[in-house]
Amino acid sequence: MNYRTERFGKAKRRFQFFLLLISIIVVFNFALLSAGGESDAEMLAFNISASGFELNEGFPRPRVFTPNGDNTNEEVTFKYENIEESSIVCWIYDIKGSVVRQLDIDPLKDEFSWDGTNENKDVAPSGIYIYQIEVEGQTINGTIVLAK
Repeated sequence: MNYRTERFGKAKRRFQFFLLLISIIVVFNFALLSAGGESDAEMLAFNISASGFELNEGFPRPRVFTPNGDNTNEEVTFKYENIEESSIVCWIYDIKGSVVRQLDIDPLKDEFSWDGTNENKDVAPSGIYIYQIEVEGQTINGTIVLAK
C-alpha cells in the first residue's frame, strides 16, 4: 500500500466518524427543537380518543443505544398504551430506507424493544435508524441512533 492510499483510507475513516458524530448531534438537537416545550410523551402521542393507542416515553432518552455486550443501553424500549388491543407492527429502517427488522408486537403488553439486530440476528452497523410503528392504518415515525 502506498502512502497516498494509506492517507486516503485514514481520511475516509475520519470523515465517516465525524459524519456519524454530526448526525447524532443533529438528531438530538432536532428532537429538542421539535418538542417545543412539550414532554416527549405529548410530542409522540397519538390522539387516544381516535385510535386507542398512545406511544409513551421509552428509554434510553434520547433514543441512543449501544448493543455492544457491556449491559448498558443494550436495547431501545418503547412503552405504549393500547386500550383497544389493536395489532401493532414496527419496522426499523436504515438511513437509506432499507428494512433492517420487522417487529411483531404483542398488543396485550405495554412495551416492546429492539436489540439492534437485523432479520438475520446480526447486530446492525452503527448509524441512524428510522422506526415506523403502524396501528390500524395510523403511523408514528421517529429516529434511533445505534452506536457501538
